[in-house]
Amino acid sequence: MKVKLFLVTIILTVLLYAATNYFFVNYTCGNLVESAKNAVSQSVSIYSRISEADKFDKIHKVESIAKNLKLIEAIDPAKWDEVAEEVLSAFAAEALENDGKAKGEVKRNELTPNAKAFVDKIETEMNVINQIYDYSDTIFVTDTKGNIIAKNLDGIFKGVNLANEKLFQVVLRGTANRDVMKIKGKTYLVSAAPVVDKGNIIGIYFSADNIDSEAAKNAVANLYDESIFGNQQSKFYFGFFDKSSLLGSTLPTQLHESFRKFIKGNQDLIAKIDEEDSKRHDMEIVLNGETFFASVSRHPSLSDNEDLFYLSLVSKDKLLEPLSAKRGTFTIVALFLLVISLVLLYIFDEQNGRPVNKFMEGMLEIINGNIKFRFNNDAKGVEGNLNQNANMMIATILGERMPDKEKPVSIKK
Repeated sequence: MKVKLFLVTIILTVLLYAATNYFFVNYTCGNLVESAKNAVSQSVSIYSRISEADKFDKIHKVESIAKNLKLIEAIDPAKWDEVAEEVLSAFAAEALENDGKAKGEVKRNELTPNAKAFVDKIETEMNVINQIYDYSDTIFVTDTKGNIIAKNLDGIFKGVNLANEKLFQVVLRGTANRDVMKIKGKTYLVSAAPVVDKGNIIGIYFSADNIDSEAAKNAVANLYDESIFGNQQSKFYFGFFDKSSLLGSTLPTQLHESFRKFIKGNQDLIAKIDEEDSKRHDMEIVLNGETFFASVSRHPSLSDNEDLFYLSLVSKDKLLEPLSAKRGTFTIVALFLLVISLVLLYIFDEQNGRPVNKFMEGMLEIINGNIKFRFNNDAKGVEGNLNQNANMMIATILGERMPDKEKPVSIKK
C-alpha cells in the first residue's frame, strides 16, 4: 500500500510540475517572444514614418531659409563669377592640405581682397543661419555647378563638388527635396532647397544630418522608453547601416563590431533586403554568441547607390534569461514539495497503521498458541473497538462467559 501511495504522490507531483512549467514558463516565454518580435518589427516601420514626417519638416525649413534676403544677397552670382576660379582653386588646395595629400607640393593660395570679401560675407551669413535656425545640422551652399562655396564653422567640405548627386540635380530644377548623401566618407540625410533671385536659381542651400551613433540614440528616444524592455532585463537597440558598413548604433562596442562583420559576411542577405525597397525584413541573427530578434528596413532614396537601412534589435537571450532562472526555481520547488509529500505520507501512514499493526501483533500471539493473551480493552478509537471485538471472539471460541461490560461493539466507520 505504501509503495502505491508513494508512486501516486510522485506521479501527481511530476504532473503538477509539468503543468506549471508549461502554462507559466512556456506560455510567458511565448508571449515575451511574440512581444519582442512585434516590437522590433514595428520599430523600423514607426521610424520610417517619423523620418517621412521629419523629411517634410526639414524641406519646409530649408525652403524658408533659402528665401532669406541676406543669404540671397551674399551669394550674388555676378560677384561670384568674378572670384569663382580663384576661390575654388584656393579651396581645392586647402582641401588637399587638410586631407594630407599636399605633402608640401601645394601651397595654399592667398585670396585677393575681392575674393576674401565674398567668402567672408557668405560664411558670416552661414554662421548666423546656423546659430539661429540650423544649430544642430551641417549647413552649406553650392553654386549652380555643384561647387560648395561656403559652409559654416569648420569648412571641411571645401573643394567638394556635388554636381553628380541626384539630390543636387533634382533641386537645381527648382524643387526642394531630401536624400541620403555621402560626403567625404560620411553619410548624411541632406535636405536642400534652391536659392532664387528674381526668378533665377543662383545657388542651393543644404542642411545635413550626420548618420552616426548619436543619430541612433535620438531615434531610440523617439521610439521606445527604455523601461519597456528594462523589466525583462533585455536591451532594445537601434542603428543605421549601408551595404558595406554599420554607420551608427546604440549597440555596445563588441556587438557593434560584430554587426559590422555580419554585414560583410552576409552581402547576399543585404542585397535581398535592398531589393525589397522599403519593406520590413524580420530575422534572427547571432552576434558575438548572442541571439537577437532583428528587423531591417531600407530608407527610400533618390539615388540607386546611396542606400541607408534602419536596424532594430532585441536580445532573445537576455529577454528569456529571467524565465530560464524561474524554470530552475520551479524544479527545485517541485523536488522540495515531492520530498515533503513523501515524508508526510510516511508519517500519516505510520500514524494510521499503528493500531492495525498492534492488533496484528496480538493476533500472531494467539496464532502461535498463546490462548491466554487478551487485547487491551482500555484502548481508544479504532484500536479499542478492534481489541474488544477480538476479546469477544476469543471468549466465544473458548466457551468463556463475557462480562456485560465487554459486550461486543460495532466498529465505527
